[in-house]
Amino acid sequence: MLYSSKFRCGIMPLCLFCALSMVFLSLSRIGLMLWLNSNVPDGSVLYILLQGLRVDFASVCGLYGPAFLILIFCSIVRLKNNAVILIIKIYLALGFTFLVFNEAATPPFILEYGVRPNHLYVQYLIYPKEVLNTLWNGHKLAVFADIFIIALSLYAGFKLASLLFKNYVFASFKITLLSFIAVIIILPLGVRSTLGHRPLNPALISFCNDPLANSLPINSSYSAVYALAHLNQGKLSASDIYSFDNKENILFEGMDFSVKKNTAHPSSKCPLNQIITSNSPQKYNVVIVLEESLGADFVKSLGGLPLTPNLEQLKNEGWWFTNLYAAGHRSIRGIEAVTASFPPSPLDSIVKLPRTESSYATLSRIYESYGYKTSFIYGGESHFDNMRNYFLENGMQEVIDQNDYKNPKFIASWGVSDEDLFLKAHEKFTQLKQNNENFFSVIFTSSFHDPFEIPEGKVKLPASIQTDEPRRLAAAMYADYALGKFFKWVEKSNYKDDTIFLVIADHESRVRGNGSFPLSKFSIPALILGPNIKAYQDERVVSQIDMAPTLLSLSGISGEFPLIGQNLNQEHIKERALMQFNQIFGYLENGKFVTLEPQGKAAFFNVGKHNSLIETKEDKQLLKKAVALENLGPLIYSQGYMLDSCINP
Repeated sequence: MLYSSKFRCGIMPLCLFCALSMVFLSLSRIGLMLWLNSNVPDGSVLYILLQGLRVDFASVCGLYGPAFLILIFCSIVRLKNNAVILIIKIYLALGFTFLVFNEAATPPFILEYGVRPNHLYVQYLIYPKEVLNTLWNGHKLAVFADIFIIALSLYAGFKLASLLFKNYVFASFKITLLSFIAVIIILPLGVRSTLGHRPLNPALISFCNDPLANSLPINSSYSAVYALAHLNQGKLSASDIYSFDNKENILFEGMDFSVKKNTAHPSSKCPLNQIITSNSPQKYNVVIVLEESLGADFVKSLGGLPLTPNLEQLKNEGWWFTNLYAAGHRSIRGIEAVTASFPPSPLDSIVKLPRTESSYATLSRIYESYGYKTSFIYGGESHFDNMRNYFLENGMQEVIDQNDYKNPKFIASWGVSDEDLFLKAHEKFTQLKQNNENFFSVIFTSSFHDPFEIPEGKVKLPASIQTDEPRRLAAAMYADYALGKFFKWVEKSNYKDDTIFLVIADHESRVRGNGSFPLSKFSIPALILGPNIKAYQDERVVSQIDMAPTLLSLSGISGEFPLIGQNLNQEHIKERALMQFNQIFGYLENGKFVTLEPQGKAAFFNVGKHNSLIETKEDKQLLKKAVALENLGPLIYSQGYMLDSCINP
């Protein structure tokens, strides 16, 4: 006998089949690592193998889970039927074939696209006729090879399952009951693979800025299934959008955003490039402090509650914006707008969308091309909302998250406190300055986030504020407290005189209100501080997407870049703002506001005091512009108009 009879009862045959499947996936991963050794970062082999086991275990739990449940059910009712065992063996053979086929398809896919099978791999499932015709007419050898691999894996999988289930017997009722309890606990936990806020996903195990290396821990079957589950993220249908527009009108309105445009090559791959010029002889460091949810509702000078005294004090030292609007009501909208100048749209944020070709021309990629050290510093789990992948694959050389803090003073549900976060950033910048290196960094706070857990004794709500949400408002105050503490460190730092800071909210907290579009909830604070930046209160209507080109100009960077926002250092700009609220797109210009809902629903408003909306008659010119700009994001994404290849120093 090849193995003891005790392995032929209960769920043991299935456990052995899972283990052997994981061995196969590990061997495939090792083979890929040997083949792609030049792409494997130094010191990452053990990480790739261990994380690979984690993904493989999640995969076999999800793939073979139904077989466990069927077998246990039959064992409980003592239904020992040869037909049931046959069905299980066929199921296992099909599952094993699925794993083998996807791993076999990996090398040619890597040669073509540079990563493991992803959304491109599964997108073609929509067009079976075209795919089959293409394969038969141009890749007959590959077709026959695939048929052979499928047949061989089915045969091997079935023979293996038959061997494991030979002379199979049910376990005792007690063992069966214990097996059932173990299975219903282990299978869900195995598939989820974490007790954190989000289940296992590719961003959770990303570890470098090489997409191919990041894909190595993920087996190709998991990657394909994950891509299939998110297949429609990068598409818009007629039910998702007010109306589709033609490319020429979209580009015209998009180019009209920036004052200085690249008109030398209007038909090039980069038609939306704009020219950024800077008069600064020095290249400055740039730090973006992205404040979670800290909108205008908590800033007294913007009409909110008096909860941000430190920000109010800092605004007297720099460039303060009083009419700046967030691009959306989620963090990923703020991230894409501030770091990539990407316009909001009914399309999902590019932070979560699969990349089309190469990386995006984000601020991190631009500054990296100018020799800056780039980093994303966060206090929580950076894989949340795919942030880790987005930053690492688009120019961030380093991602610091909760795992990188040694002995933080306070840990909440969303990560370490803002004080711990800012201290880590301060230490990082101090060291970079000592090394005489320019740096660009994004600091993303998280203390002002439900459930609003903050260190005790740091802040106290003013007696004048009567509220039934003291924890929430105290968290807003603490976010401001930590921000003030950070700038006290900055004041005494070695990098203060060489660094430009942007403090800006990612979005307003609790974006809701009367009417279909709560415009007042899109008002957010923004402040730019730094050398040679005079105290100034800017009352122009501007957008989050304007921050990127403005920062480039202030920091001494000149060139052509595919950024949609405006350089606010220029005297004449178009005062406008683009916003996305759930499925509704909003466009604000010259005191007029239009909202576009899916399937051709539009509404027109005049903007009154405190951003109140007063419905008015149709404005055809404003509607035409809004429709074009609603289509701008999807056009840029689908056509690759903001890829890093468009960066022209």
